[in-house]
Amino acid sequence: MTHAADFRALSELLTGESPLDQSAADTHRTRLETHYATALSRLIDAYRAASSQPDPGAALFTAVNSDPELARIARETLAIWYTAQFTRPDNTQAGPESPARYREGLVWQVIKAHPISAAPVPGGYGYWAQHP
Repeated sequence: MTHAADFRALSELLTGESPLDQSAADTHRTRLETHYATALSRLIDAYRAASSQPDPGAALFTAVNSDPELARIARETLAIWYTAQFTRPDNTQAGPESPARYREGLVWQVIKAHPISAAPVPGGYGYWAQHP
């Protein structure tokens, strides 16, 4: 597989959600690589090794839990998929790149709710700025 396809497959294993959108995967991977290039590459390598095991989830779990750097990038990968944001290595927040990515966060699908401040009303995000 390619690096992009492996990141998406890794993300599906980590999140438990499938299929994930390849365009979103590419965007998330690019954002994470900006701050975690080496760690993300190592996590994808760990995924590749785990995917050949009888229980890929357990194998990846073991690899991630034995290496603090892999654990950190795995957490940030989960965070970006669920909330469209993540924490940079210097512990500052990298917020959602756009309102659309925020609304597409997996957290809303999992909890079966609409995104905060993006109520499902005519006009959607920013509806509060419009006069009735």
